Amino acid sequence: MRTFTPSRPFNLFLLAVLFTVIVLSLDLTISLILRDPQQRTVYSDVISPIIDLLASGALFIAAQQSATHSKRHAIAWTMIGLSTLAYALGDTTWGILELGLSEPPFPSIADIFYIANYPLLLIGVFLLPNKPDIREDEIKKVLDAGIVMVAAFLGFWNFLIGPMVSANSTYSFLEQAILLAYPAGDLVLLWALLRIIYRGSDQPNEAPTFLLAGSIAITIVADCIYSYQALLGTYASGGVLDISWRAAVLLTALAGISQINAIQSLRRTGEFPRRLEVFIRQVKTIAPYFSYLWLFAAYILLVRSRLVPLPMDFLSLSLAVGGIIGLVFLRQVITLLENNKLNARLQIQTRELEKTNQELHNEIVERKTAEQKLMYDSLHDAMTGLPNRVLFLDRLGQVIENSKRHAEYIFAVLFVDIDHFKIINDSLGHLTGDQLLISIAQRMKACLRSSDTVARFGGDEFAILLEISGGKVSAASVAQKIQEAIKLPLKLDGHELYTTASIGIVLNVMGYEQPEEILRDADIAMYQAKASGKARFKIFDIEMRSQAFSRLELEQELRTALENEEFQLHYQPIISMETNQVASFEALIRWGHPQRGLLPPADFLSIAEESGLILPLGKWILDEACQQLMKWHQKHPSLQNVSINVNVSNRQFSQPNFVEEVIEALQLSGLKADSLRLEITESVLISNFAAANKVFTQLRNLGVQLQIDDFGSGYSALGYLQHFPISAVKIDKSFIDEMGKGHRGTELIRAIVSMTRELGMDAIAEGIETKEQLNGLKSLACGFGQGFLLSKPLDKESAEKILAKQEDNVLGSSIV
Repeated sequence: MRTFTPSRPFNLFLLAVLFTVIVLSLDLTISLILRDPQQRTVYSDVISPIIDLLASGALFIAAQQSATHSKRHAIAWTMIGLSTLAYALGDTTWGILELGLSEPPFPSIADIFYIANYPLLLIGVFLLPNKPDIREDEIKKVLDAGIVMVAAFLGFWNFLIGPMVSANSTYSFLEQAILLAYPAGDLVLLWALLRIIYRGSDQPNEAPTFLLAGSIAITIVADCIYSYQALLGTYASGGVLDISWRAAVLLTALAGISQINAIQSLRRTGEFPRRLEVFIRQVKTIAPYFSYLWLFAAYILLVRSRLVPLPMDFLSLSLAVGGIIGLVFLRQVITLLENNKLNARLQIQTRELEKTNQELHNEIVERKTAEQKLMYDSLHDAMTGLPNRVLFLDRLGQVIENSKRHAEYIFAVLFVDIDHFKIINDSLGHLTGDQLLISIAQRMKACLRSSDTVARFGGDEFAILLEISGGKVSAASVAQKIQEAIKLPLKLDGHELYTTASIGIVLNVMGYEQPEEILRDADIAMYQAKASGKARFKIFDIEMRSQAFSRLELEQELRTALENEEFQLHYQPIISMETNQVASFEALIRWGHPQRGLLPPADFLSIAEESGLILPLGKWILDEACQQLMKWHQKHPSLQNVSINVNVSNRQFSQPNFVEEVIEALQLSGLKADSLRLEITESVLISNFAAANKVFTQLRNLGVQLQIDDFGSGYSALGYLQHFPISAVKIDKSFIDEMGKGHRGTELIRAIVSMTRELGMDAIAEGIETKEQLNGLKSLACGFGQGFLLSKPLDKESAEKILAKQEDNVLGSSIV
């Protein structure tokens, strides 16, 4: 049984991002569907205040959460929340006026709220903490901001403010002031955006302000487009442009939720999350070049003024552009002076470094000898640089002798095996496999003290020698730390790889005499960890030794069972929630053991997987399931829509002849390809995108349906689903078990069902055991269900009885 992975710190933010994407998708869809302008206006006037209020709520919660960390943070996010609330009041007032009156007045109360949004947001941005830079950098940032603001003012004056003044010269002073307040407000927003862009470069948490900057940028662009359309008289309320404003508000809400997430992470781990920081720092590297782009734009504007008359005369425009050039020149002078200082400092450091390098080179030459190099090579792994088996056994022998002299001396040996390494090595090549082992070796070494020893024994096996003081607790703590380090994603040759480790632990409390005895027992404990589901550790006890012998015996019995055809399939119905009819059967393997009776797959599949027997066993399951369904189709012609689900192991899926085996099974049985549904786990999607996608495409071209089994229990790689021809996902039982225990469990299932529906997939709920779960899933419009409440796995005779009843349109009470 697969274990349920606990939720990660970023779940709140990821759910918010998913919600935002769904809302914007629905918003765009509805706006495109509505053809009547009046309907669009009504929709826009209703939905905009709702989104605004939700966003302001998120921002106020962010302010409340930030108060525990920094009062200035709290005030800043409060002002940003007030700016969004003012915007919401503006949208609400405008909606009432636009829907209630045939022609809304101008100016109106809504304008007061809209205009108030600008200074409130600017105050909030300026209150956000800003780490001071050195004096030269501060001056350069002020000059950069000045260049951008002057250039932006020229653009606004010639394309928006000037034309607006000319076009509305008959307006009263108040009307013109309010009309011009909007482009002026956009300049205020630009000022706030520049404040964010030129913040101190070493801020502890950049993600919220990065999202806020994106919101401000979208708002400025949308406002400029609106002002231009208003001048031309082409703006229509409820159009696609309104979605831009709503997108900006949702992005502001995401900034608040990111701040909430950051504060929660700070409380939990003592530091802010860093996942987005590298990307944000890379984006901010273009900030110093931002002002030059605006200088270029101002120059283009000057050239244009000679071709097309602009509201600002050529002399004034030339003086303004000259001022910008002067600011750029001043910035370059400061940069030049700064570079001279750096070059002088660099020359001094270079001379010191050359002297140090020469001294170090002389020392290395003196100490390095051919004999030492030969000794090193003989005791270390050539690929990873770690100690090898010989050196490890020598050190282990020394600590055994030390423990004999000092009774209080405790040590432990950890035997580490990388899970699924063979699949990665076979599918991506040995070079990628070697790079993976090198990275894992570095991660393990980083988890240990200098007094500890980590060695590579060959292949994907490592051993660790710990000198510990806390007995089992200390050894287990180190094992857990190593597992956490190994399971972090690795990017190698364009692939993002995920792997885990199974670890066996042996303590010296059992009075070992020889190092080989400890390694033997550590290896046994490691296999126990693998048998328990991988990605875990086990501490050796004496019973494991007898279990290891039993396991070896069971492996031999498995080989005999394959030869004697001792296996059989049971079939668990998958029911349509809408019709209560059997839509498919999942084929489940059972072993009719001569002495132990009928054994479930949990008792032998792990051994079959590790020994390689899963390949012939998997082929037998595929052939038998296809043949049985074909017999049922022939006997019950009206039930041709009933299909068969067959589980495929990762090892079986990675075989180069897997597609040929599927084709052979279909040809031998005569079964139609669209009646076969293959279930694979999420790890197949992660381990090798290119290879998996090729096999998926070949199977889908045959007509075979593909499903993700135990969805949500592993990596939940949502981004991969859209790239694979998946027809359905089976929601893991752990999610179903949470139904009725809280609002969150139901909402997670609702999100999965909604996601699958958007992607054109079916959702199948696994492990339904109560009527409450069944009714809840039906209310969520989950398409299909499976579990003991509906039916336990049946032998083929019992399954055929159900099909016979279904053919007569009567579903037996054992199913419903």
